Order: sequence, then C-alpha cells, then structure tokens
Amino acid sequence: MNRKILYGYQMRDGKLTIQPQEAEGVRRVFFLYLEGMSQRQIMDMLNADGVAYSVENPLWTHQRITQTLRNPRYMGEKGYPALIDGETFRKAQSARAERMRKRGNHPALRLTQKLRCGHCGHPLRRSFQKQLKDTLRFLCDGCGARITIPDAALLAEVERQAAEYVPPSEGGYAPSEDVIRLSNAVNRGLERPDNPEEVVALILQGISARYACVPAQMTTADILRLIREKDYDRAIQLIAITADNAVKVTFK
Repeated sequence: MNRKILYGYQMRDGKLTIQPQEAEGVRRVFFLYLEGMSQRQIMDMLNADGVAYSVENPLWTHQRITQTLRNPRYMGEKGYPALIDGETFRKAQSARAERMRKRGNHPALRLTQKLRCGHCGHPLRRSFQKQLKDTLRFLCDGCGARITIPDAALLAEVERQAAEYVPPSEGGYAPSEDVIRLSNAVNRGLERPDNPEEVVALILQGISARYACVPAQMTTADILRLIREKDYDRAIQLIAITADNAVKVTFK
C-alpha cells in the first residue's frame, strides 16, 4: 500500500482499522524517543531493521519520524483508533520541546547558518551521522568535504579572532544623489543670496545627507562584546572552516 492512509492504519471493509505491524512501528518510534534516542538514530534503526514505511517508499526519513511523533491521531483523535495513550503522546511533545529548547540555546548551533566550506565556499550542511558529544559534524554538498570540530574549539576560535579583529580603514567618500542635489542647490543659493535662511537650511540638510553616506563601523571592542553576548547575527558575516579545522571569521 502507499501512504494515502496514515502509517499504522488500514482500510478494511470500508472502515479505518489498525495495521498491526505498522502500529508496532509507531509504538516503537515513541518508545525509543522517550528512551532518549534522537530522531536520526530512530530513523537509522528502523531502516536497518527493514521496517518499511510503505511499499512504494520503504525508507524512513527524519521528516517521517517527526510527523509520527507530532500526530495526535495516534492517541485516538478524529476517528482514528488509538495506538498510544495520551500520556505517552504528551511526554513525547514535552521531550521534543525540551530538545528544541536546548538546541536553540546552544551557542555553537547558532553559528551553523553562517558556516561555509573553507575549500569551495559552499554552505555547510550539518551531518547527524556518528554523532559525538559536544562535537559538530558538517558536510559540504559542493566539494564533498567532511568537517568535524568540537563545539568549544569553534567558539574559542571565533572569540580569539574577535579579540584580534582590526576594522578596515574607511573607504573613499561616495556622495549620494541627495548630497549632489543639495550641493547644487546650495551653490545656486550662494550665487544669489536673496534668502540666506533658505541657504542655511540647505547647508544643514547637506551636512545630514553627507553624514548618512558614511557607514557606521564597529570597533574591535564592539565586535568582541557582541560575540561574548552571543549576538552572532550582528557581529559575523561568514565563517569558513576547512577539513583540518582552519577557521576564518569574516566580521560585519
């Protein structure tokens, strides 16, 4: 059968009934998750044991594990026979929320969206295979590089480079269209100073426009403060990592 019917169920004589083998698979997902296994580990175990998701699409994916854990129909909602009790379902939701909270508060994981391959520049994708405690694993889909780096090492290197950061010297001044327009208006007003108040107002506007053209530049102290406050979005543009853990941070 395909998966037009929710995993764990089947149609028999026009009625929605439990599919025994699949129902056991659903219970197994919840049991293993509450025992502390990750969704990736559960996925790998089901696939290794030959537990088919369906005939047409037999392999379990991370998304299918997520959908199973989140579906309230498994505790008997909306006309579906119950496969698990409500307490098991609620415990699974609490466990998911707690794991998501911990991942969101983990400083190193906040950097993942900024990571690039130090070999080809392609964005790095987090790998969940062969997980090690307090260690991040990444795969580059561009050149195939595999990168493994301890959380603490990555964070320490980012802070070290922030402490040694030297802001680049400001580039040449580039006037905006408003600056050019106001400068021309001031020059015309100075040629015929019939209304000095208007000329002064134009000069003040021109000063404000010139000031707006100069980009604000953070100092080394600003960058280091943001890094220590874990405000990575405001401080960091990109982080390049090579397979031998050479880290190059580009600050904003």
